[in-house]
Amino acid sequence: MYQFLLAIGIALSLPLSAWAFPIDVELQPGAAQVSVRTADLSNLAALMLTNKGEVTLQCRVSFVNGPERPVPRRVRLQPGKEVAVSQFFRRAINRVRVGIDCVPEEAGNEKPGI
Repeated sequence: MYQFLLAIGIALSLPLSAWAFPIDVELQPGAAQVSVRTADLSNLAALMLTNKGEVTLQCRVSFVNGPERPVPRRVRLQPGKEVAVSQFFRRAINRVRVGIDCVPEEAGNEKPGI
């Protein structure tokens, strides 16, 4: 009986694991103070960025999935705060590469410096 239930559990979990895809994150030197958590669901890739430093950062995040054109996302990270960034893809996903580049925000400059 135990083996039967184990086989059913494995069979049910296989389709769920087939939807997962790897997310490779490349932090540029300016993003050294940023902590990153990743998540994926079907054709949606998401990141949670946390600023561990003491200055506000202007960050540009680029999601790349094969032949699709990367669309950069720009976010402003306050010290100690967390921001969600996501990208939906129209094609099937095998692997997503994410580039994160940040620069410190200058005093009085509200626009991203990237």
